[in-house]
Amino acid sequence: MSAPRAHYPQCRVVLLLTGLCLALAVRALVAHPGAGQAPTVVDPTDGPITVTGQWRFRPGDDLAWASPSYDDSDWATAPEPRRWPLAGFPEFGQMVWYRLVLTFDRHSPSDRRRLEQLGIRMGRVPNAYELYAGGQLLGGVGKLPPLAEVNYERRRVYQIPPSTIAADGSLVLALRVWGGTNIAQRVWNAGLHEREFTLGSYRDLLLADVWRNVPGLLISGLFIAFGVYHLYLYRRNRQLDSYLWFGLLAITVAVYSLMLNQAKYALDWPFLVFKKLEYGVIYLLPALTLQMVWSLLREPIGRWLRFYQLSFVAGSILIVVIPGHDIHYRTVGWLEWWTLPLLLVLTPWLALRKAIQGNSEARTLLVGLLVFLLACSHDILINLVGIKADRLLPYGFLAIMLAMAVSLANRFTSMLNRLEHAVEQRTAQLSEANARLARAASVDPLTGLLNRRGFLERATAEIQRVGRSGRSFIVVLADIDNFKRFNDRHGHACGDHVLRRSAATLQEGVRDVDQVARWGGEEFILLLPETTLEGGAILTEKLRATIAGRQLQYADKRLTITMTFGISSYRKGETLDSCIARADTALYRGKEQGRNKVIVDSYKGLTLVD
Repeated sequence: MSAPRAHYPQCRVVLLLTGLCLALAVRALVAHPGAGQAPTVVDPTDGPITVTGQWRFRPGDDLAWASPSYDDSDWATAPEPRRWPLAGFPEFGQMVWYRLVLTFDRHSPSDRRRLEQLGIRMGRVPNAYELYAGGQLLGGVGKLPPLAEVNYERRRVYQIPPSTIAADGSLVLALRVWGGTNIAQRVWNAGLHEREFTLGSYRDLLLADVWRNVPGLLISGLFIAFGVYHLYLYRRNRQLDSYLWFGLLAITVAVYSLMLNQAKYALDWPFLVFKKLEYGVIYLLPALTLQMVWSLLREPIGRWLRFYQLSFVAGSILIVVIPGHDIHYRTVGWLEWWTLPLLLVLTPWLALRKAIQGNSEARTLLVGLLVFLLACSHDILINLVGIKADRLLPYGFLAIMLAMAVSLANRFTSMLNRLEHAVEQRTAQLSEANARLARAASVDPLTGLLNRRGFLERATAEIQRVGRSGRSFIVVLADIDNFKRFNDRHGHACGDHVLRRSAATLQEGVRDVDQVARWGGEEFILLLPETTLEGGAILTEKLRATIAGRQLQYADKRLTITMTFGISSYRKGETLDSCIARADTALYRGKEQGRNKVIVDSYKGLTLVD
C-alpha cells in the first residue's frame, strides 16, 4: 500500500518536466517555423486584419531589404509584438528590419476597389522607423541615423498605394527600425511591442484613430474646466487656498493628459518639447498633490515633508532645463520610487487618520485614491510585463480629481451652511437688539411706563381699530398736584420717587388692555380701549381716590399725593391731538377748581365727577 504512494511525487515531477518540454518545443516552432513559411493570404473583404505575429526579422541595415524582390527566406520569423533583448543590438547600431509578405484575393471588381482604399495602422515602434510598401517609402516617425531623432509614441495610419501591390496580388511591407540610443534601449526597450498593427480601409482606420483620441481630449477639457473654475473661486476669495492648489493641480493633470494623447501632434512641435512638458508636469504632480491633500484635510506640512515636496519641484525644473532625452531615461525610475512614499504611505495614512476622526472629505478622498492606485498598478504592469492595454493613469487622475472636487464641494457647502446659520443667528441677534432699542425708545427709563412716542404708536393703532370696529376709546390726562413742592422741600430724588410710585399706582389700577404712559414731567396719560365716558369716569375716580388715600413713605417722612384728571372720549374722524387737547382742557379746569378732581369733557361741556 505504501509503495505506490512513494512514486506519486516522482510522477508529478516527470509530468511537469514533460509539459515544460512540450511548451518549449511549441514556442520554438512558433518562433522559428523555418524559412519556407508561405505568405499570408488576405481577403480584402474581411475588414480590418491584424498583421502582428507574422513578420520576418533581421538586425542590421540595408536599403536593399525594402525591395519586394529581396529573398528573406533566411531571416528569422519574429513573433511580434515583443520587445527586443535588454541591450538591443548595439553591434548593428540598434538598427533592425522587419518584412511581411501579404497576398490578396482579387476575385471581383469590388475586391480590387477595396485594395485601392487600403491602409495600415502602425502601433508604437520605439524609437524611430520608416515604412515601405512594395519598395516605396510610405513615411515614418522620428528620424533615423545619421539625423537620429526619436519619437517613440506617435502612432500613424498610412495609405497603401495600389501601385505597391504586385500583379499577382502580393504586397511586401518592410519596416526599418532604429531602437534609439543605448541608454534609451536599456530603459524603454524597442520593437513592435505596443498596439496592434492593422490592415484595412484607410478611411476607417483613420476615423477609428481620431475617435480613439476623443475620450482623452474630453478628460483634458474636463480637467481644464475644473482648474479654471476653482482658480476663479480662489480669485474671488483668497482665503480658499485649497481651491488654488486644486486649480493648479487640475491644469497640470490636463497638460499631462494632452501629452499622452495623439492629438498633440496637430501642434507640429518637436517631440522633445512634448516630452519636456510631459516630464515637467509629471514631477510637479506629486508636489501639487501633497499641497492639495494637506490643505484639503487642514494638516500642516512639516519641515521634512516640505523638503520632500521641494525635491519634486527641483526635479521638474532640471527636467525642463537640461537638454536632450537622456535626463528622462535616467530619472524616470527614480521618480517612480521617490513617489511611492507619497502614494502608498503618506497620503493614505493621512486620509485614513482623518477619516477615522470623522472628516467626511477624507473619506471621499480615500475612494478616489484607491481608484488612482489601481490605475497606477495597471500602468506599471504595462511597463514591466508588456501587457497590451490602454493606459489608465489619466482615468486614475480623473477619479482622484473628482474625489477632490466632491470634497471641495462638500467643504464649500458646509461653509455656506455655517455662514447661513451664522447669518440667521446674527439676524436674530440684530432683531432682538432692534426690539430692545425700539422698547427703549418707547419706554420711560424712570417709571418704566411708555413714553410719549410709545403712547402715540399705541394710540394710532387704536384709532385704526376704531375705524374697523366702531367702538371708541377714552383718553385720560393726569397731573400730580403741587409736584414742585416735593422737589423743592425734599430734593429731586424724592420727586423721582413720587413719580415712580404714582406710575406704579396708575398701572396697578387699570386693565391689562389699558395703556399708561408718562406724558412729560409730572404728567401721565392713559388710553382705555372700548370704554364709554361713564366707564372711564368711574375708573378714573377710583384711581384718584386710591392715590389720595395712600401715604407715601420716603426716608423718615410720610408724603400725601393727590392727582387731577381730565377725561375725553375719542370722536370718530377727529385727530388724536384734538382728543388729547380736550382732555388737557378738562385737566386744567380741575386745577382751577382746587385740584384732586376728575373732570370729564362731554358734548355739552365739562362735567365734574363727584
